[in-house]
Amino acid sequence: MRLFHRWLQKVIVGAILTGLGATAAMAKDRSEQNVLSCQIDGQDRRASVSIVGSEAVYRYGRPGAAPELVLTSPLMQVDYRRKNGPGSTIDEIITFANGDTTYRIAAGFRDGVEPDPSAYIPFGTVTVRRAGKDLARLSCRPVTIERVHDRLLAHMREIGRERSSDGETFPNYDIEYPLPAKQSAACQARNNVDTCWSRGVGAERSGDLRGALEHYDMSCDARLITAGCYEAGKLYLQKRQLRDYARAKDRFGRVCSGDDPGQGPYACKYLGWMYLTGVGAERDRNVARVFLAKACFLQNEDLLIDPEGCHFLAQSILEAQNGSLSSDGHVKYAAYLALAMGCTDNAKTVCDEAVALYQRETARRAGWIKDCDIQAARHGPIISCAKLATIDDDYDAAQAMRRQMRDLFVGAESSRR
Repeated sequence: MRLFHRWLQKVIVGAILTGLGATAAMAKDRSEQNVLSCQIDGQDRRASVSIVGSEAVYRYGRPGAAPELVLTSPLMQVDYRRKNGPGSTIDEIITFANGDTTYRIAAGFRDGVEPDPSAYIPFGTVTVRRAGKDLARLSCRPVTIERVHDRLLAHMREIGRERSSDGETFPNYDIEYPLPAKQSAACQARNNVDTCWSRGVGAERSGDLRGALEHYDMSCDARLITAGCYEAGKLYLQKRQLRDYARAKDRFGRVCSGDDPGQGPYACKYLGWMYLTGVGAERDRNVARVFLAKACFLQNEDLLIDPEGCHFLAQSILEAQNGSLSSDGHVKYAAYLALAMGCTDNAKTVCDEAVALYQRETARRAGWIKDCDIQAARHGPIISCAKLATIDDDYDAAQAMRRQMRDLFVGAESSRR
C-alpha cells in the first residue's frame, strides 16, 4: 500500500495542486454538501464525495490535512450509475477520471451475515484502475460511513439531467429524509400513494429499518392505500430485529383481501408460505392452499400473479398431510396447472418444474394427462396439456393462457370437493 501511495503522489501531483486551487475557490462561493465520507479500513485516510455548486468533488487524504487528491466533475457529465441493493435500498456508483486512471466509488448496503443475515450492512469501496487494470481496492470502515442517499440524484435532476451513465432513465420518485414517525405529520394521499408510505421508503433507503417500519405502520393504519401494510408485513416477517409474526399476518391479510392487484398476490403468497412451512403460523397445508391459490390464480380479476406463489401452491398440493408425496392423478393435475401458470409470468424456474412434472407423468402413462387434454380443449386456445407449460412473450397471448388455466384450476378444485 505504501508503493501505491508513492505512485499516487507522483502520477497526480499536478492534478492535486490544480484541484486544490479549484476547490478552495469553490468553497469560498458555494456551500458544500456531503454525499459520502468514510475512513479507509486499515489506514489513517478518509475518502469523500461531495457536491459543490454544479460539480461533484472527490477527496482522499488524512483528516484535518490538505487532501492528497482532489478530483472534480460536472454533475451533468459525472459517471453515475445505480443498482438495486437489499430490500428497497439503492446502491450508487460514482467514477472520477484523471487521465487513464479512474476512481470508482461505490456505496450502499449489503445483506448481513450470521447471526443476522436480514440486517442491512452499509458498505463503501474505492477502486483505482489504470489502463483497465485494478491498482487498488480500498474499503470503508462501516461504522465510519456517512452517506446521504439520492443526494446526487436530486441535484442532477434539478439541473436537468435525466439518465445515468449506462442509459437508464432516472426514477422520478420523491426523495424523502423523514423525521422520526412520532414527529411526522399525519398521512395524506398524494399521487396515488400516501405520504407515510413515501417516508417509509425514504427511511428504508437510508438503512433505517425501524424508522421505515414505523412510517409503514402509520400508512397501514391510515388505510389510504395498502402498500404500507405490505411493506410492514415484509419487515415484520423477514427482519430478525423487527420480527413479529402476528403483525406480519395481520398486515399481509389486509393486502391479500384487498383490491390491489399488484401487491395482493404477493401478500397472499407470504401468508400461504407461513402456513405451509409453519413459520409464524400453525402448519396447515389446507389453509396454505387457499392463500396460495389466491396468489397464483384468484386474487384479482386482472390475473396478476406471483409465480413463486404458484410454486408453493404446487408444493402444498403434492405434499400429503403426513408429508409424503401423493400419487393421485387429480393431485398431479392440479399441481401441474399451478406450475404451468408460472410460465405465463416468464418464471422459467417454475415453468421448468411444470415441464419436468409433465415428462415424468408421461413416462409412467398417467391417466390424468388425457383428461387434461380434453379439459384444455374445452376452455381456451391451448388444446394440448403439454402446451400449457409454454412461455409466450406476447402479453395478450399470455393473458389468454392465464384465463384458460384459471378456469381449468377452478374446475379441478370444484371436482375435488
